[in-house]
Amino acid sequence: MTLILVHSPKGGVGTTFIAAQLALRLAQHGQEVAAIDCTYQESLKLHFGLRPAQSLANVGDDYAGALVVSGVALMNGYKLSRQNDFRDDPASVVATLFPQERVTVVDVAAGDRELKDRLMPFATLHVCVLTPTPAALSVLPRIEPGTPTVALTKTGFVLNQIDDRLRLSRHSTTFFRKLIGEMLIGMVRRDEAVNEALGMFEGIPRLAPASVVLPDLAELTTAIEHRCGLSVAVAETAGAAQ
Repeated sequence: MTLILVHSPKGGVGTTFIAAQLALRLAQHGQEVAAIDCTYQESLKLHFGLRPAQSLANVGDDYAGALVVSGVALMNGYKLSRQNDFRDDPASVVATLFPQERVTVVDVAAGDRELKDRLMPFATLHVCVLTPTPAALSVLPRIEPGTPTVALTKTGFVLNQIDDRLRLSRHSTTFFRKLIGEMLIGMVRRDEAVNEALGMFEGIPRLAPASVVLPDLAELTTAIEHRCGLSVAVAETAGAAQ
């Protein structure tokens, strides 16, 4: 089972955007992918071109009933952390809900620390999204209270909305890179095309094929594939098909 947990202790940093784009690109690379929205806002589906009124099947229902968009099975998991059986025996619930053959990307709200803590023991990788701002970087001690940032072996950081035109953004990015080193697995530049695509229910490649975020997201996906051991699986699948 490959479980990628996308959570940041700071809201408004683009966690849902990163979760959606990662799921889409993993599916494009031949992985069988499910994306589970565990937030109250239910905004993950918007990044797949769906309207706010479009309902999703709840996680725990048959995956055959999941809405599949661009190769990604979308499901709603907001009630997951509130289920008594999940609180009592999370291991059996995770084994049931997250099939072994799938890569499951779970988008967890910043304020839902309980769900994040319950899923962490089963996560292959925790993707923590931050922005190059003092407010976002100041939450580093809140990722795992009592544990130094450099000791978070399951965590990979993504710095989102980088704007090299702004001095504070440049300096914050440099500081963050020096602080965590190889734990920084991706950097995504700021581009208004992201919000434009979201507002028009379009994919970024179609609306803005020259967007600077596209190569950044491609590099991030490759880094995550390596961290999760997925690149080998894709290569073997491609080789077997030839």
